[in-house]
Amino acid sequence: MPELSVIAPCYNEELNVPELARRVVQVFERGQLRGELLLVDDGSQDGTAAAIRAAAEAHPGVVIPCEHLTNRGITEAWRTGVSAARAPVVAIIDADLQYQPEDLLRLYRELNEHHVDIVQGWRSQVGRERGARYHLSRGFNTLLNVTFGMKLQDNKSGFLITQREILEDLLSYQGRYHYWQSFIMVAAHAKGYSYKQIETLFENRRAGQSFLDGYAYRAAAKSLVDLGSAAWEYRVVRQPAGAGRRHGERVVSERAPSEQAAKARSKRTPAEAARWRAYMASFDATHWMITRDVERYYESLRETEWLSPSALRELQDEKLRRLVRHAYRNVPYYRERMRERGLTPQDIRGQADLYKLPYLTKQAVRDHLYFDILSENHDKGQVLRVTTSGSTGEPFVCYADRAQLEFRWAATLRAQEWTGYRFGDPSVRLWHQTLGMSPAQAARERLDALLSRRKFIPVFEMSEARLEALVKEMIAWQPVLIDGYAEALDFLARYLGGRGELGLRPQAVMSSAQTLPDKSRQLIESAFGCRVFDKYGSREFSGVAYECEAHAGHHVVGEGYLVEILREGEPARPGEVGEVVITDLNNRCLPFIRYRIGDLAEAMDPSAACSCGRGLPRIGRIEGRVQSIIQGTDGRYLPGTFFAHYLKEFDHAIQRFQVVQERPRAITLRLVKAGRYSDSVLEEVLSTFRRYLGEDLVIDVEFTDAIELIRTGKHLAAVSKLDVDFQRHAPHLDGRRPVAAS
Repeated sequence: MPELSVIAPCYNEELNVPELARRVVQVFERGQLRGELLLVDDGSQDGTAAAIRAAAEAHPGVVIPCEHLTNRGITEAWRTGVSAARAPVVAIIDADLQYQPEDLLRLYRELNEHHVDIVQGWRSQVGRERGARYHLSRGFNTLLNVTFGMKLQDNKSGFLITQREILEDLLSYQGRYHYWQSFIMVAAHAKGYSYKQIETLFENRRAGQSFLDGYAYRAAAKSLVDLGSAAWEYRVVRQPAGAGRRHGERVVSERAPSEQAAKARSKRTPAEAARWRAYMASFDATHWMITRDVERYYESLRETEWLSPSALRELQDEKLRRLVRHAYRNVPYYRERMRERGLTPQDIRGQADLYKLPYLTKQAVRDHLYFDILSENHDKGQVLRVTTSGSTGEPFVCYADRAQLEFRWAATLRAQEWTGYRFGDPSVRLWHQTLGMSPAQAARERLDALLSRRKFIPVFEMSEARLEALVKEMIAWQPVLIDGYAEALDFLARYLGGRGELGLRPQAVMSSAQTLPDKSRQLIESAFGCRVFDKYGSREFSGVAYECEAHAGHHVVGEGYLVEILREGEPARPGEVGEVVITDLNNRCLPFIRYRIGDLAEAMDPSAACSCGRGLPRIGRIEGRVQSIIQGTDGRYLPGTFFAHYLKEFDHAIQRFQVVQERPRAITLRLVKAGRYSDSVLEEVLSTFRRYLGEDLVIDVEFTDAIELIRTGKHLAAVSKLDVDFQRHAPHLDGRRPVAAS
């Protein structure tokens, strides 16, 4: 396979084609490159087509002829060339030999040696004629730089080199243009790609005639009209970079004709649409990190979920290539790990190559967090510090960028709609609402809940005395969807189960945070009179996989995550339980590539289609989470997740912890001290525990050097040996786990 594909649109260039082909082939030979030159005849009216055929015969397998029967313009010629290109790296060059083919080698080397997505050659002033076209070009360059906040020497230069999928993404514009080719670097800038410019020699045309000859002023006027279209598309609308929308265009011909799929794709009513538009209009005012760009992710996800499995895999592979390329160029940790194994980004072409990459462990993230695992090119104003609230017993800090957070939001809403919920329906979350937020953030959270008709029931305040009031509040709200921790839903269902008909009948319940045993599912469904939709996720990623209406496994949010289920380093067979390894395809500031999250799950047959019609991959039962509820005094209870949520803010003083309950009205708090431990911190923690669990609760504090692991490789934040514990035993996995890289 070629390493470099060079695309040259040709319109009435019969005199230039032979020399262009000869010199480009010489570049391949001089640079010891496996290359191909794609000559696209764009409806020429002279002997260009014959010249291209002759060049292909003179250089078989290297010069590739492509043809348009009519003149369709430079942009369409680029698209035709990209579609035919076989190499992972592509360059575009004009056929008139004003750009020098020998500079292709310089561009290629710059792309490989510098950590950028695009290298552009700008036209040197040396030897250039300073006529009307020159001054019009320089003036338009100034307009482009001012309008789009750029500083390029030659913004509209179409002599550049990049990855094939990046050029495909740049060419997926939406507006109507006379000469879109002038905005290729504007598109790159708007979509967040990094770029570098190098000076290249530029010669005046010596053979043939430019289509602009005698037409320069009219073309300039049309370019000004195009400038308005580009300002709208790239400054106002701001299409984010990504492959999802482009792949989503394939959905029309691939959608499953099932009744469920048709129902899921049904449009909003006028009232629902109006509510959605009003909510989106206020979105930026009610959120502090994400923006209304979430809408674009959401609309894209509503399309891509109906891709066929093979098309979805193409999308995943493309995003994986982009991620690995970014990590290699911008994240020293991954660059070193890959170099140690003799790998370059070109060695990872898709999921079939994932095994070549090392695992990422929590300890590796901790060890490298402030050294070399954060990307060198992220904007610190666009990232969020995330502290995990899982069951490890040790706070875990990582970072997520704005694009990943916006994707999370969109994926969550899409999965909620799988339950039958529609945005704006009343809903209830059994969750903490504002724990750990600043006053300003808490105010925005409450306003967002009001606008989206979401009511929070404070799960950390559950007690026998409070339950009746909380249930009455839920009945008055009449939620369509109830969403919350699995153990909190189980606890509430036990309360409801003994009280007969209460008038609380949601359409669906969404369970998360802990595993959902069959008995708990049955209990919850019986108490609420509806189906339970289970969610698998973590603070590092939010929702990773969700049940659909078929309730046949969990659909992975495949547009954002690759999930491997492994036993001894090999993919688990369908029905086997293996270790969950996750690759986040979106987060650029701290890439998670082959991350050992510490959970266990059941593998499913990837070739078996779900009856819902979605092409998203599936995993089976989640086996790696252990439920525990700690019982206080006076009928008070707390889910184990409370302790992880609360103590994550004390990682400076408490390195690791575990809450153990072996008898009623008493707990043991086991602590591993961190560097800034103090008795005042401990007193603050104990005071909070007693506020939620009872002032007369006995708390024994034990200081230790280590807290043992359970079989899943996790520390349990809370362990209860009382009857309130709904799942006493950790899942068991026979066999060894893969050895992780440091």
